[in-house]
Amino acid sequence: MTGIRLPGLSASPLGIEDWWGERSADVWVARRLYDYCHLPRVKDARTRPWILHGSEAARGPDNEPLVRDVEPVGWIADCVIAEACRIVTAQPGRWGPVDRDPAG
Repeated sequence: MTGIRLPGLSASPLGIEDWWGERSADVWVARRLYDYCHLPRVKDARTRPWILHGSEAARGPDNEPLVRDVEPVGWIADCVIAEACRIVTAQPGRWGPVDRDPAG
């Protein structure tokens, strides 16, 4: 969307922030995964989330970490994404994925 090559891959950290307190780690991770569950529908059906290890190079246009020196750790299975969706939709209040598609 920026029209320029960014200095790293856009990433969503799974580490729990201190301010989260004693709340459920499952809910934290589920919300992080759920934020991007729309990508296979919007971008490409082959789009899959994966866990990686890397060094933060900069921040992206949405203030997300941009990582380089990436080492893939593994793919996140579809059943894990389905469970993340179940956990998030079971929470009180409204929470939607970060889907900027007006039709989405």
